Amino acid sequence: MKTKKLTTLFLKIVGMHCASCAINIDFEIEDLDGVKEAKTHYAKQESLVTFDPEKLTNKQIIETIAKLGYEAVVVEK
Repeated sequence: MKTKKLTTLFLKIVGMHCASCAINIDFEIEDLDGVKEAKTHYAKQESLVTFDPEKLTNKQIIETIAKLGYEAVVVEK
């Protein structure tokens, strides 16, 4: 059985105003096929997304966040 290789994407989120914003981002990202987990932190203004790069791209995740009205910038860790 082949093990899926997951990737973690670190994002700086611009435009969140409250904890509900972070929750909404997580719900939308986690609905995408290939996402294992999304953790968005309002106070730190960042998001951590673990996903399968064979099913989803960084660009698709960033575009999903943009549709919600926020700007997402990749942070190199």
